[in-house]
Amino acid sequence: MPVHLNAADGTIHRRGSRGFTLVELLSVVAIIAALVSLALPVASSMRHRARAATCLSNIRSLQLASIAYSTDEAGWLIDARLPHGGIDQGGNESFVEVLARRGYADASLIRSPLDDSPHWPSSLGGEGVPVPNSGGLFRRTSYGLNNHLAREFSPWAAVDPSKATDRLSKVSDHASTVQLLLMTPTGEFAGADHPHVEGWGAAPGAPLVANGEVAITAVSRDGPTTGAVSNWAFLDGHVESAAFGQVYIDESRNRLDPFVSPFFARFPSAN
Repeated sequence: MPVHLNAADGTIHRRGSRGFTLVELLSVVAIIAALVSLALPVASSMRHRARAATCLSNIRSLQLASIAYSTDEAGWLIDARLPHGGIDQGGNESFVEVLARRGYADASLIRSPLDDSPHWPSSLGGEGVPVPNSGGLFRRTSYGLNNHLAREFSPWAAVDPSKATDRLSKVSDHASTVQLLLMTPTGEFAGADHPHVEGWGAAPGAPLVANGEVAITAVSRDGPTTGAVSNWAFLDGHVESAAFGQVYIDESRNRLDPFVSPFFARFPSAN
């Protein structure tokens, strides 16, 4: 037991020691647990925001690489060649391969830090689960090309080849037209490098249909609604974290079809 010397009268007093009671210890543990439970969601949110910002930087770099490619190739746009399904349509000529092979972009950029798809091969740190109905193929890119700007999958070119918007000169408003976006992490389109925008239809069903092809909730991490937020890159080089309703309302009001995208600002958002 500790002792204490009284300097005034020279007497010695013994002090009794007192430890923590079980209740006090449990109270401290409960307080620490509460603080941790509050801190974990904040830390998770901060990590997600950091990943979203890195993804936005990735897609900006890919977009600028795309513009550099088009400038060097007399205005021809990068192309999409990875279909949903197992049919080989010349995947080595997909923009994913071409930009890296020709030195326009680092191959690491094709995988978004927001991408949690199980369909990446195990050699790239994925789960090694093949894309459904792909004949055993794996995911090759997080990012996709707006198919309105692709030669192989242009819906307008299928009607009239002269309407293919596959060159910079054929798109009237580069700042209003999306070129790159985030592909869905699951389902058949997880192995593709483009969606089929012409099949999305109109609100309120459009977000759900689009979400089966494009990761429209990648940034907001919520349900597939007009308010869901993802990252989008435009043909002039700028990028946006934008709500789905700020990019697409229906076939005649969207920022993907270059024949209508210049007029989208005239319409209110679908939010």
